[in-house]
Amino acid sequence: MKPFIVTDLEAGKLPRWALLLLCALYVLPGFIGRDPWRTQDAAGFGIALSMIRGDAADWLMPNIGNLPVPSEGPLPFWIAASIGGFAAPLIGEHAGVRLAVAAVLALALMLAWYAAWALARRPGVQPSDPFGASASSIDYGRAIADSALLVLMATFGLLVRMHETTADPAQVAWIAAFLFGCALALERPASGGTIAGAAIAATLLSRGAGTALALLLVLVVLPLASRAYRLVGSRMLPSAVAVALAVALPWPLLLAGDDTAARAHFLDWVAWNLTAISGPSFESLHYFARTMPWFYWPAWPVALWAAWRWRGRWGEPAVVLPMLTAAALGLRALASPSGAESWLLPATVPLAMLAAVGMPTLRRGIVSLIDWFAVTSFSLFGIVIWAYWIALMTGYPPRMAYRASQIAPGFTPEWVVVEIVLGGLATLAWLALVRWRISRQPRMIWRAMVLSCGGVVLAWFLLMTLWLPVFNERNTYREVAAGLAAAFDGGEACVATQRLERAARASFHYFARMNFAAQGEQCDWLLVQDDGPIARTEPAPLPGWALLWQGQRRSDRDERFRLYRREGERSQSHAR
Repeated sequence: MKPFIVTDLEAGKLPRWALLLLCALYVLPGFIGRDPWRTQDAAGFGIALSMIRGDAADWLMPNIGNLPVPSEGPLPFWIAASIGGFAAPLIGEHAGVRLAVAAVLALALMLAWYAAWALARRPGVQPSDPFGASASSIDYGRAIADSALLVLMATFGLLVRMHETTADPAQVAWIAAFLFGCALALERPASGGTIAGAAIAATLLSRGAGTALALLLVLVVLPLASRAYRLVGSRMLPSAVAVALAVALPWPLLLAGDDTAARAHFLDWVAWNLTAISGPSFESLHYFARTMPWFYWPAWPVALWAAWRWRGRWGEPAVVLPMLTAAALGLRALASPSGAESWLLPATVPLAMLAAVGMPTLRRGIVSLIDWFAVTSFSLFGIVIWAYWIALMTGYPPRMAYRASQIAPGFTPEWVVVEIVLGGLATLAWLALVRWRISRQPRMIWRAMVLSCGGVVLAWFLLMTLWLPVFNERNTYREVAAGLAAAFDGGEACVATQRLERAARASFHYFARMNFAAQGEQCDWLLVQDDGPIARTEPAPLPGWALLWQGQRRSDRDERFRLYRREGERSQSHAR
């Protein structure tokens, strides 16, 4: 059974300038004019920074200032450190790393578009057109690809995580590359298998073996579920497996060599991989149950609709590939004993592609409901963003001003004309988009998602212009690091740490250029972090150490840092 598909696709393609503008407004805000932010953002940047400032061992074993991070693969940080190190003399280390992550995010969007286009232009999902009155297969494929990209950018859970200097944007890009390789394999099996295999290897070098095995499982099952893939499976699968092994194995083999530290890192990485797929817990299932409905909105309801409407043609590549990939990645997420957004992110790309295939079959009432929700929610969100920002700037009304000020206590607001103008232009563009969508009622396939995507872009743009100084004040360690650097006169001396979290460690390594100790190294300096109620109390004396400085961020009174210098002779033990 083939579902009814809208065939009136004249001018159905989203104008290229409009699509590129939406992508630029989605990618760039959040990467401009800010410091490393706690928690994952600063920690991810810290790994790339250690590579930029370090030696070959730092590139082989991801770490944050000599603190091993076995849960992270090296590939995303190799890319970030390579581009960041090259650009550092011109724009600085952090801006260089942000540039690399922005480029990876742009690559992910491009690969997702091409994967959807390669599948949608195939005959199996083209509209029935006995009279030749509908759009060409190329135009129809582009309209579906545009829809997939709009759904992907409109997905709520993707937005913030894609603008952090972590491995997550790279992992989404590898998923998109895998889907593109599988789509290309229908016409060029060896080339497509090579790309899919490289994506599996990149996944192993980014997020570990669990996600890579899920993608490999998709490759194995595809020929069983689809006749089109049965015809090319004997040529696609061998090249994919060969490339995956050739690209993925060198790094683990180097770690497992003769070097003691590298071998220890390898064993820790293997242990983390086994733990990451050790099975669900009640806490993880509860986390995923309450997170997934909003995280995958608005992709998941349209994707479910597509699976239902195409239930008679599940063997079509445009349906079976994203459906199998989303299912495999979903099972991989559920296999984790702890809930985290990082496990949910990979499934966003196949869900967006599946939703795009279902877009032509949406009834007018469903489209109107999606539009109504987008206009209402994002217009309200825009009003709230503006209202609280004006209250913060003017102090009126007092209750709103007080609540806004609590986001970053101690922050001194300043009027910045550029941000006001940009925010105003974005708001006017949103109003123009709403007016165009409501007044003209266009019949293009992507019509149901243009307001959702535009609303997400509007909200993100306003937050990353009007509110950027506030969020930067709340999440940066710059001021604390300046006080720490002023109190530290040890030069290149090593600094031991106690309970120091990854984000703070990375930030102090960046801002204060502190040389943190490796495990087992004796130091004359000690940096301690206090969390919770103890951070509000007077610290007890630390025998053998002299307290030189203590400080904390103004926005967090439950976090305090203390710097000590050793008194007298160096003892035989130190705290880490």
